[in-house]
Amino acid sequence: MKNILLAVTFSAFALPVLADTTVNGKLSTLGLGAEVAFPVSSSVDARIGLNSYKYNFNNTTTSSGNSTDFRGDLKLQSLQALADWHPWSGSFRLSGGLMYNNNKFDMTAQPVGGSVNIGGVPYAVSGSEYVNATVDFNKLVPYLGMGWGRTPRNTGLSFTSDIGVMFQGSPKGSVTTNISGVAASDINQANADLNDGLKNFKIYPVLSFGIGYTF
Repeated sequence: MKNILLAVTFSAFALPVLADTTVNGKLSTLGLGAEVAFPVSSSVDARIGLNSYKYNFNNTTTSSGNSTDFRGDLKLQSLQALADWHPWSGSFRLSGGLMYNNNKFDMTAQPVGGSVNIGGVPYAVSGSEYVNATVDFNKLVPYLGMGWGRTPRNTGLSFTSDIGVMFQGSPKGSVTTNISGVAASDINQANADLNDGLKNFKIYPVLSFGIGYTF
């Protein structure tokens, strides 16, 4: 199914622009996006798009005289295949479909001396020892939302916006470390604690706006 979604998305951008086809550029909680919309019937459009954004951060915090360097990468990357129903043949639409969710978060904490808690147990750190945590998501997920966009059979410029949710399921976290002497049971506990904290983030809000042109 993932390969089918990828093939449909890239094929949509490779095809020549046909009459009554809309090309949108967007800014959203999924990143920067581009999409193509085209009519399936008088009140239903198909919308194919991709979204991407990457953010890197590097920060140092100090607690009880000990400093910790934090480095992180947030990668937003998704593909969408949606159907838009215009119930009153205007710009308002109800949307649903599938998304390939390749969003990911990665963070490394490197204490400068002192100790770090892993699974509730303090471990002394030195040199280049670190703790790493990654968060991943279910890949193929459903989407439901509403919004405003192209008006069927109207050409020219249009504004587009969406309010919806991506049902991503419980995120999956993983903790690893190169600190010597860390017990496997403490790593397991750290993973359990991380995943317990993530289990309430099953829904990802999608807010977007942009501008398009209908040919």
